[in-house]
Amino acid sequence: MANDPGQGDSRRPRNRSDLPADIEALFERNLPHVRAFVRLRIDALTRDKEAISDVVQSACREVLANEDFEFRGELAFRSYLCQAALHKLQDRRRRYLAQKRNPHREQVRTEVDPAVHLVYRSTMFDPERRAIRAEEVAQLESAFDRLPDDYREALSLYRIVGAPIAEVAKHLGRTEAATKMLLSRAMARLTSLLSHPDP
Repeated sequence: MANDPGQGDSRRPRNRSDLPADIEALFERNLPHVRAFVRLRIDALTRDKEAISDVVQSACREVLANEDFEFRGELAFRSYLCQAALHKLQDRRRRYLAQKRNPHREQVRTEVDPAVHLVYRSTMFDPERRAIRAEEVAQLESAFDRLPDDYREALSLYRIVGAPIAEVAKHLGRTEAATKMLLSRAMARLTSLLSHPDP
């Protein structure tokens, strides 16, 4: 695909001297985290109709085309990509809701992505484990869907994006102490949901 940030010369932006010279390696390191972020933040309605890779690629193209984007380090770059992808999800959800289509009418798209599994293992499970099973990934994503919005937002920013507590707190409009408490409660709730999944 010509516009795919992962393919060919189109990946290198025009007149963007602030980005690292090895833009391909920058994307390669960060896209698994962005895909994991999208998988955890996508709602059931949009998940039924959108391929995760399409959302991520669209967000990447938007970042590369944005002349106002300023590279401020790898973590900020990853965060920016995740937020761009989140905006894509929100736009597409609004479109599907406006169309009032039946979310169960189309087959759910499933994507096997070992890189995303690795991100989950290193951020949401025990990183010492050699692998996680597909059923565990499905259970994690299902449990994540059932968390309150503020829990989902905090956990995805802190664990998947890798944002420091101070940045998560600023994004959520909370103190650092309140954010630490929120993260603790969110993780406890997620652990409980994983321990007692719905039948």
